[in-house]
Amino acid sequence: MTVSATEQQTATISSAFDDIPALTAADRCDATTVTIREGSGSANPRVACGAQAYITALFPSGRTLLFCGHHGHELECSLVEQGAVIRDDSTVLQQSTKPGASA
Repeated sequence: MTVSATEQQTATISSAFDDIPALTAADRCDATTVTIREGSGSANPRVACGAQAYITALFPSGRTLLFCGHHGHELECSLVEQGAVIRDDSTVLQQSTKPGASA
């Protein structure tokens, strides 16, 4: 069985996740959003989302970007089109339930 160059590159990038530490509560989303100043109607400069990161996008260059679940899922297709491999750790959100909540 012959492995294509794309499959080899994807396998190499995926194995690179082994060198990237797991995300922590201190990791934040790299996405930016336009915020509107209350009552002024004018846009502030683009600012970082700042939500906890659960998704890592690893590019062939070795660069990584972190995203919250919302932005990571929203941007996933675009990131993959740009050559990124995605590690989605957002399932930990479903593992955490509030006391008294049903799973």
